Amino acid sequence: MLEIRTEPLHPSDWLGVIGREYFTDFLRDGGAAAKFVIGDEAAQEEIQSECAVLARRHGLLHAHLSASETKLHMAQEMFFALARALPWDGLLQRYLEELFARHEHPWPHPGTALSTIELAEAFGIAPGIMTRHRDQWLSRDLWDDPRLARDFRAAMIALCLSRLDPQVGGAEVNTPVHQWLRGEKPPLSTLREFDITAQINRTNARAMLISLCHFLRKAGASGLLLTLDLRAAIRKGDAGIRYSPSAVMDLYEVLRELIDGLEHLPGLFILGLADQGLIAGDRRRTLDTYKALEMRIWPDVRPGDRQNPLAPLVMVSL
Repeated sequence: MLEIRTEPLHPSDWLGVIGREYFTDFLRDGGAAAKFVIGDEAAQEEIQSECAVLARRHGLLHAHLSASETKLHMAQEMFFALARALPWDGLLQRYLEELFARHEHPWPHPGTALSTIELAEAFGIAPGIMTRHRDQWLSRDLWDDPRLARDFRAAMIALCLSRLDPQVGGAEVNTPVHQWLRGEKPPLSTLREFDITAQINRTNARAMLISLCHFLRKAGASGLLLTLDLRAAIRKGDAGIRYSPSAVMDLYEVLRELIDGLEHLPGLFILGLADQGLIAGDRRRTLDTYKALEMRIWPDVRPGDRQNPLAPLVMVSL
């Protein structure tokens, strides 16, 4: 049985260190990290509330996913839940404003969606020319970006165009592309109209997450703070989604893959939240049953009898 024989850290003290070391410059410069915290209910609640403040202070987006509501052992389900949690209207608006500003066409009314015709009028450009400029800028910035998966490029271009050429009544907020991102599986024949060739599944979910991290930075965000409440998966018989021991191993595998791919996930900070069940619960579900993850996060080196607040795994308490 694993055990951490040191005094717990206070959540606010730990987050203060993490904020200085990771959020001030490291994430903004394109770094990424994963941390895991063991704590009781009160400590976890404080961390969750302070994480929202921490992300907002440093210009990051924040998304919280719980194993009781999302099948975190399936990479594509994690991506779908994350896509549902993101403010796509705001992201697309910020991206388009940044794109136009880079090409010396500052957005006439920041924060307000404008059609291509309205933009052409504001800039004093013929609508046809404005359309050609718009298409060239999107193509160079999205379609020609090798860091983005092909289908993700097509999806973002389609969403931008739907915002620039809205249907009557305003920009569409539930297009087949939105549905595709959320895992609602619109017909593939419909998706091909937007140049999307495949549904999102386990095999391409990682590529989609990499693409998303790059796009968020294009849209002006410093990064993404993703908190994952793992407790429902580790506790046998918890309410909500039930995880078999093999599903828990799949969850650990997904987390291990995320850690191994952090160099390709700019601005992403993953924070896994757990209780004592992670190291001292059902032996079929504890961390030491999946050595590949344990070896990556277990804090083998500690300063004397104290915890290292920068270790991948720490214990906290109020």
